[in-house]
Amino acid sequence: MRWLVIIAAVVVVAVVATVIVVRSQQSRGPADPSAQGPRLTPPSGAWWGMYVPPPQQGTLLSAISGMEQTIGRRLDIVFTYHDMSATDNGMLLKADEPQIGQDRILLLSWEAKIWSENRDIPWRQIADGALDATVIDPQARRVKQYGKPVMIGFDGEMERKTGSGEPADYVAAYRHIHDRFKALGVTNVDWVWAVTGYQEYRSTWKSFYPGHEYADWISYDPYNFGPCRDAPWKSFEETLKPTYDWFQENGFSEKPIVIGEYGTEADPDRPDAKAEWYRGIPDALAKMPNIKALLQWNAVLEDQRGCDFRLQGPGVVEAFGAAGKHAHVNQPLP
Repeated sequence: MRWLVIIAAVVVVAVVATVIVVRSQQSRGPADPSAQGPRLTPPSGAWWGMYVPPPQQGTLLSAISGMEQTIGRRLDIVFTYHDMSATDNGMLLKADEPQIGQDRILLLSWEAKIWSENRDIPWRQIADGALDATVIDPQARRVKQYGKPVMIGFDGEMERKTGSGEPADYVAAYRHIHDRFKALGVTNVDWVWAVTGYQEYRSTWKSFYPGHEYADWISYDPYNFGPCRDAPWKSFEETLKPTYDWFQENGFSEKPIVIGEYGTEADPDRPDAKAEWYRGIPDALAKMPNIKALLQWNAVLEDQRGCDFRLQGPGVVEAFGAAGKHAHVNQPLP
């Protein structure tokens, strides 16, 4: 009989504890989805991607397929650029991008600019809702209709821009776009916040940050400019790690990092230096575990110096191809 009393008491305590937990959860309301982190991250290692310039002839898909044949593997992520016009350039998923995204992740860079007019759109104008009806809402609906997970970055490398507004204006614009998508029921976007990563700008980065609940990924664009800009030669690790360490030490360590653009120039005095730079990628990534994706920028910079980051030169394609076959950058897609 005494054992029956003990068992009954244990049951009562368990029921009471359950009720307390349930009421506590109800009082807090539903969990904040943003606290669960992004939907897109590899289980370990990092995804392997690239920016491939649209070709003069043919389709972007054909250019990407050709590059994949050259490097000997499929790309996990493909980076494309869009302006905020009401033209095809402003369409979030334009031309063959939906087809490209069938077995790859799309990273869409949405620039606060009208390309055809070479005109920047003031961030405050976006924040005040002036583009909602003509640009933001239509593209939110297109992304929602597309359905597959995508990554969207708003006006990357904003810290270099002049004339677009103040940091608070950028934050307000970023949050406004994010909130418009949310209000329209778009649930298939991971939001990317992207700075240059250049150390001379690091004192400004926090002022441009929209907040952890608005940014799923942190991104920066490290380049080894070398002789192209009379800069000291740096290895892949030396090119990426200073900014990586800054983010780990300044409140961003829980966010995955996507290297949105990266590459190296050649060294005319050392023909093998460019290939060596790419061979160093796997070992360097092991020291930077929060880098969860990286995208080679396979193009020439459109400025007076025209730094060339294409996979060209002695042994470069082979070195890049070998790095891309390493287990660290061969992770399953969602």
